[in-house]
Amino acid sequence: MAQWSIPFDVLAKKIEKRMEDVVVMSTIYVFGRVILRSPVDTGRFRANWVCTKNYIAEGYTREKTDKSGSSTVDVMAANVTRFGMGGIVYLTNSLPYAMALEYGGYPNPPKRGSWKRGEDGYAIHVSGGYSMQAPNGMVRITAREFDAAVRERIRSLS
Repeated sequence: MAQWSIPFDVLAKKIEKRMEDVVVMSTIYVFGRVILRSPVDTGRFRANWVCTKNYIAEGYTREKTDKSGSSTVDVMAANVTRFGMGGIVYLTNSLPYAMALEYGGYPNPPKRGSWKRGEDGYAIHVSGGYSMQAPNGMVRITAREFDAAVRERIRSLS
């Protein structure tokens, strides 16, 4: 008669831990890609990505900026790690121009562009109604990479 070398409850806990690691690592990777793919002018858009569990964040801040995206990614990663598995984790950006950055819709041609802080004049950051830095959006591109990202996280834990 064959015997297990590890009790089922211990095996189940190991598998559950690996599953949680894959979920957490994949979520951090995918959300991080969205944040870092976000266009940067003042850094306000990157700073307004908010990660929540079981509810969709509303509102935004005009004051906060994060041109590199590193502090926004750090906060998101800490939240995702704390959330663990279970429930629904959201990454939202409630700035009024978020949809235009993702799907286009800016005036074509632009009326005058955005004000260059500390300088005179305006800078044009759109072409054909789309952000020149993210003409294909951020979320849509990253969503297409989701399966590969999860597979890579599984391989990295093997």
